[in-house]
Amino acid sequence: MIKRERYIEPIREFYDSDLIKVIMGIRRCGKSVILHQIMEEVNEKSDNVISLDFEDASVLNAVPNGMALLNYIDTHRKNSLCYVFLDEIQRIDGWAEACRTVRIRNCSVFISGSNSKLLSREFTKELSGRYISFRSKPFVYRELAEYGKELGKEISLTDYIVWGGFPKRIEYNKESAQRLYLNERNETIILNDIINRYQIRKRKVFKGLVNYIFLSNSGVFFRSIH
Repeated sequence: MIKRERYIEPIREFYDSDLIKVIMGIRRCGKSVILHQIMEEVNEKSDNVISLDFEDASVLNAVPNGMALLNYIDTHRKNSLCYVFLDEIQRIDGWAEACRTVRIRNCSVFISGSNSKLLSREFTKELSGRYISFRSKPFVYRELAEYGKELGKEISLTDYIVWGGFPKRIEYNKESAQRLYLNERNETIILNDIINRYQIRKRKVFKGLVNYIFLSNSGVFFRSIH
């Protein structure tokens, strides 16, 4: 996977800060990759690093809530500044309280997770004044083309305009597989992150509006170049 320097560079200034570093972004845009790439940089200067991915069922089993998280960090950390990386943190109960506590115990905390949860009013209220957020997005064309080269594929500008910049999409060879992958992302984002989150009642109308916006976006580009 390519290094996403445009997102990592502004975060470097805060590597040792006691502010909670929050990496936000739409589902499957590469937040976890950015988190991992930051951790790789930190590993070069420190051996006091803790990383937990709560998408892993075994991790979720071992650390099911905020209190268990505090105990785990206390048990596995060293006395110096500890760098704590928590992916999909919203999956455990009491995560906000735990993060607030960890940051005052000589820890630099980095978190990433579900966009709908991390952008909620509850999240802002829980961590107000104690965090700094960085928003990531799917690949721009240059990044997608670079990742395509890693996979031995040539990605055209037209391909990017039509299909977008979700990185995993180009890992599939057949158009049918790419279409299925993107349709599933579309359903998940619209249903879970928007419709359910904001309790939109006219679901069919809303989905139609979203699809119209998606189609219009690429149409405007093609009309502008002809």
